[in-house]
Amino acid sequence: MILRDTCGVSPHRHAGRHALQSWKDDRNAMSTRASSLDLRMVRQFLAVAETLSFRKAAEQMHMAQPPLSQAIMRLESLVQARLFERSPRGVRLTPAGEVFKLEAARLLNQADRALDRTRRAGRGELGTVHVGFIGPAMIALLPKVIRAFRERYAGVELALHEGSSMQVAGMIHSDTVDIGFLVTPAELEPDVMTEVIAVDTLMAMLPAGHRLGGAASVRLEDLADDAFVMFSAQGVPTLSSRIAVLCRQSGFEPRIVQEAVQISTVLGLVAGGLGVAILPGSIGGLAATGAVVCKPLAADAESLRVQICAAYRAERLSEAARTFLVTARSCAGSA
Repeated sequence: MILRDTCGVSPHRHAGRHALQSWKDDRNAMSTRASSLDLRMVRQFLAVAETLSFRKAAEQMHMAQPPLSQAIMRLESLVQARLFERSPRGVRLTPAGEVFKLEAARLLNQADRALDRTRRAGRGELGTVHVGFIGPAMIALLPKVIRAFRERYAGVELALHEGSSMQVAGMIHSDTVDIGFLVTPAELEPDVMTEVIAVDTLMAMLPAGHRLGGAASVRLEDLADDAFVMFSAQGVPTLSSRIAVLCRQSGFEPRIVQEAVQISTVLGLVAGGLGVAILPGSIGGLAATGAVVCKPLAADAESLRVQICAAYRAERLSEAARTFLVTARSCAGSA
């Protein structure tokens, strides 16, 4: 049988509500006390705790002794515990004071760390920068940028995302990356800014033993009868259409035997003798094995230029991302 009070509520439930309310009141009181605890008060306490002398602590804090004594009394009232035993023989910490000394030291260390990290983040020295890039950018420019950036901003983490120019543009639009390195023209939204970071030149990639391997340069029309390994029109539309147009301007339609998205795949297919390819010249270093011969194209220089651009939303760049962009500009300018 359950006994009920005059209001029809179980005494046990009534007591439980009182206990819950009391716990909430205690918690709120503790929160209020904690919010009243300032770092100067903590430093004053530690000065006394470390010197065990109000006089020496006051000198250390560059203040008079009475205000320091009053500050410690306010602190003891705040924590609701005596922190020091005062006697004619001097001052010593109480058990509660010993505990508070350890916690106070941790609190100040954490506060100092928070301030330091916040300042460093404000200077772009902390955080994560997400960078999207196409293959040629990693070969021609980004290794130097990454090395220089990590030497100066070791506290910043770099998250690298590879893709085609079209994919990198998508990463920028979806805010997956802060900065994207791609080849223009690419479909970019109006608020995305671009700036030229590096300039490359299209060159002919021939398999070892090709009939034109000994020539100083190659005319595109001389490759009219060759099979072509091309970038995928869906995966890398910018360069794919550009190369196709150059071939048509030279009087022929390229005979495509294989398409690929990654530069390494295109080079591997050329090395295997499947056909020739037109690629940015900066990747010539990847063809240094002898299986692929890299030759300049005898054509109008402007028509062969490939601009690698940095694309980004300026208003969304963190300080860390801005410092990465500045580093990229600097490295490009010193190239």
